[in-house]
Amino acid sequence: MSLVRNKAKLAALGVALAVMPLAACGARDEPDLSNGKAQFVQKCGSCHQLARAGTQGKVGPSLDVAFRAALQSGFNRETVQGVVRDQIKNALSRSVMPRNLVTGHDARDVAAYVAFVTGKPGEDTGALAQAGLAGATTGAQIFTAAGCAGCHQLAKAGATGNIGPGLDQLAAAAGKREPGKSAQQYVLESITDPTASTVSGFGKGVMPSFKGKLSDKQLKALVDYLLAK
Repeated sequence: MSLVRNKAKLAALGVALAVMPLAACGARDEPDLSNGKAQFVQKCGSCHQLARAGTQGKVGPSLDVAFRAALQSGFNRETVQGVVRDQIKNALSRSVMPRNLVTGHDARDVAAYVAFVTGKPGEDTGALAQAGLAGATTGAQIFTAAGCAGCHQLAKAGATGNIGPGLDQLAAAAGKREPGKSAQQYVLESITDPTASTVSGFGKGVMPSFKGKLSDKQLKALVDYLLAK
């Protein structure tokens, strides 16, 4: 999943998009940055790192790193927004990233949010601080907001991801994966320290740790949700 292949491609796209930077977004009103953050965390965060969004995906490039050089070279954030929107729509067919992962106003909002925060130090404030994962309370909400569906299959969540192991049989298998650990302990460890134990057939280091990204209450809600039959 890649938004920026190299600086040369960014420059070429930037020249074209600078003429009508919002045309590709189809914007009819101001972007909703809170929705953009929520959609990004849910749909893109499992693959991309973006510090302000709190995402740590490793399948695709870090978006902070990807756009830093371009911004330092003089590209404005409006151009970055156009580039992100274009890459959402026209992702390469051979890449992990599907085309039109988000569409319409959601795509516009995601592009606007990424452009607004990429490479910026600090944390989101105000309404943005509560957007996405921070505002999720139930296990189902947390599973969706954290972007778990992008990597895992789970029927009750309508999730069809195949980057990580399927979770439909987790309740039956979790207590048997590591001797001496209960199902709850195993699932909690998998969320907070995913490199501690990896299911056979799946790469180590692909799943980011949610330690410090989820509160204790959120972690319990998510574990309970994943183990509920």
